[in-house]
Amino acid sequence: MLYRRALTREMALTTGAVLTVLVAIALVVLFIRLLGDVARGELANEAVFSFLGFSLLFFLPVLMTIALFAGVLLPLSRMWRDSEMVIWFNAGLSLTQWMRPVLAFAVPFSLVILLITLVLNPWAQTKKIEYRQDLRSRSESSLIAPGMFAESTAGQRVYYVESLNPLTGIVRNVFMQSRIDGQLGLVVAREGNHTEMPDGSRYLVFKDGRRYEGTPGKLDYRIVQFERYWMRLDPVPVTGKETGIRQAPLNELLADKTPPARAELLWRVGVPVSALILAVMAIPLSFVNTRARRSYGLMTALLLYFVYNNLLSLTQAWVAQDKLNPWGGMVASHLVMLVAVVILFWLRTRQFSPRGRRA
Repeated sequence: MLYRRALTREMALTTGAVLTVLVAIALVVLFIRLLGDVARGELANEAVFSFLGFSLLFFLPVLMTIALFAGVLLPLSRMWRDSEMVIWFNAGLSLTQWMRPVLAFAVPFSLVILLITLVLNPWAQTKKIEYRQDLRSRSESSLIAPGMFAESTAGQRVYYVESLNPLTGIVRNVFMQSRIDGQLGLVVAREGNHTEMPDGSRYLVFKDGRRYEGTPGKLDYRIVQFERYWMRLDPVPVTGKETGIRQAPLNELLADKTPPARAELLWRVGVPVSALILAVMAIPLSFVNTRARRSYGLMTALLLYFVYNNLLSLTQAWVAQDKLNPWGGMVASHLVMLVAVVILFWLRTRQFSPRGRRA
């Protein structure tokens, strides 16, 4: 029917626009946070964009849930403000009949969220940890932080740089002290960076500087001026492997009977289910008083979303601490919100029925 096509098109446009804005905000916030990690020496500068993608994928299900909720709520609110809903009611369309186009749009969207939470996110978290360990094992240059002295893992080198460009990886005003075979060496350079050769070996490349070699307390120092000075970085052995319940694939999670595994499964399934329930809840929440031109439904919708999200987090924590039965946790928060949906539909249906309509 006409109203289904019009609503579906408007929901798709609104959801896409809201999701684009949310993703843009998340990218900016995550990028600033990662740059801070680089500045503190906790993350290699070459890993910024990779970790940005991994982090965005982790938060994407929540962003998609908010976008879907807003994508249903805002078009219906606009139809209330423009009195389109009144016209459809007078044509014999009930409030519950709007569930069909909303569900037809929300169910595939929720399935995409389910795919991300069950399959893509665990894979991305595993790759993130593997990449972090690979960076730690490949070089010690990730320890360098501007304005701070950093010691290599083997204790043979000490670095100091004045500034670091996180995007290009170029450091300015470099100081390095090395002790190889008992001989002390100092390198002072205008700038430097690290590079990887085709065979996988990695080097620190210093440009426009001097190297001082000698024994402390003696005058037999040797000074070498250079345009480029290459220093090989030996791989750093990484002991142990980071593991966690967030990285567990679905088959391992289903076979694991521990409370933390059940809590993680609850969260992975709960997010797409909450997206579907919130999409249906948006139908009665979209009501706007056309005479007063104001809506308390938007404030109520925001409050209900935060309550729902906190309920999911609370039940997950209780299941992980073995304070709540896993199946009870699976049902509890969703059942509460389903009851709220039924009450909201009953109130709106009663309000716009011939008996409940006000004069």
